[in-house]
Formats: sequence, structure tokens, C-alpha cells
Amino acid sequence: MPYPTAIFRRVVAACAAMAMTSTAWAAPAAVAARATAPDPLQYVALGDSVAAGYGAADTRDTCGRSSAAYPALLARQARGAITLRFAACVSATTIDVATRQVTTLSPETDLVTITAGANDLGVKQVLLACQSPARTAACRTGYAAIDRRLSSTLPRDLARMMRAVTTAAPKAQIVVTGYPLPFARTRRCAGVPVQPALRTRSNQVIHRLNVAIAEAARQSRVRYADVARPFAGHELCTARPWLIGTEGIRDDTVLHPTAAGQAKGYFPALVEAGLAGRP
Repeated sequence: MPYPTAIFRRVVAACAAMAMTSTAWAAPAAVAARATAPDPLQYVALGDSVAAGYGAADTRDTCGRSSAAYPALLARQARGAITLRFAACVSATTIDVATRQVTTLSPETDLVTITAGANDLGVKQVLLACQSPARTAACRTGYAAIDRRLSSTLPRDLARMMRAVTTAAPKAQIVVTGYPLPFARTRRCAGVPVQPALRTRSNQVIHRLNVAIAEAARQSRVRYADVARPFAGHELCTARPWLIGTEGIRDDTVLHPTAAGQAKGYFPALVEAGLAGRP
């Protein structure tokens, strides 16, 4: 679907505001902005706990939405040029986005971001099950179920989600993100008690998930933001991971992006995908 170039210009102007640090320049610019600025962009953030920023900062929100999430970062960097409606929620699947969260959209919505798909597969639950030698059968069954979903139900559900979003917000620019690969490609992984074969298997699943999301985005003519690239070198098993490791098992934040992952991984990928020409 075509996207109005005016939206591109307004988002560029909003995000460029973070570079305006000179006090001498900022004061007169603020006066001019108040006189000429258009109405704020109506931005709706959809998706799961990654989009919500769960684990990236403390929060008491029942949906796990935090101030460190990439939608909140984008809204803050815009400095009043964007109005955020934050609909993302922990445990959300593509069906939840298509049936529940989509109700927050309208024909007046200008910008939509989506991160969803991982909960449809249950990757984290299967990975945790595979940690126990006593659950070998459950591990094997879990990965077989993931393979089936990746080949059949997930592409259908991703297409349904994107169709619901584009229908509800027909004029909006829409950016759907992928997920970072969880583990670095290394034999040694201090502090992460996951066998190399299982780490490789998990990375393969996330890669296939990203391919499915990117293909659904292409077919729906919405933008895809590849976050695997900025996260490269910051997966688990690296010196400075941008993902929460085993310390997050107890509060269910394991494999979620840290504040650095949201700010240096998701946010730049989102801005790049949303501002770089048509799909």
C-alpha cells in the first residue's frame, strides 16, 4: 500500500529533534515550532511483551508496558510531535493483535508498529522444557509443533493480523518488526546453561520466524524492520548482551530485550525501516 510522503517528513522531523541540543538554537526554534507545527501524529503500538518493553524497566502495568520500550522511546524522541496509544501487552499473539488490539486503530491513525509472532510458537516455553533431561520427549514434541506452526498456521495468522491492521488504519504507515537471534554462534557460553545444539536450534527457529514475518509484510505491502542485524554481537553468550538471560527465568523476562536492546536494537531498526523509501 502507498504511504503519504507527508508522514515520512513529519516522522523524520520528529525524530531529528533529538539532535537539537544547542540551547541558543533551541529557544527560538521552539517558538517557531509552536507557530507552525502540524497536529501530532497518531501513533499506535501493537504487539507482545517485546513491544511492551517488559523486562527493560520496572513497571507495574498489567500488560508489562514500560518506559524503556521502543514505542515509548519513539514518542519521547518526537517531543510532542507524536501521540502514542500503547496497546502492546505481554503474552499477545497475532490473533490477539488482529482481534483485540486492532480496536485501538482508526482511519485517523498515522503510524502503527507491530511486534508479534513469537508467542504463537511458544519458543521460550519449549526452550525451557528442553533444559531438563527428564523432559526429552516434551522437548522433541515441542519443537515438532513449532515446525508445524511455522509451515502452516503462522503464515496464515500473520497475514490475518496484517490484513486486520491495514483495514482498520488504511492511511497509516505500518512497520512490523522481527526478533533478535537469542544466542551468539559460539561453542562457549558462560553463564547460559544451554547446550550448543539447542542454542543453534533456537536460532534457527527465530530465523524462520523472521523470514515468515518479513514475507507476510512483503505480501501485505507493509514495512519490515530487521532487528537481528543491530543485535548481532549482543546476543546471549556475548560480553554485552542486549537480551535478558537466565536471571530473568523467575520473573519470566528471559530472552526479552534489555533497555539497551530496546534503545540500540529495536529503536534504530524501526526508524530506519519507517523512513527509508517505499517497500
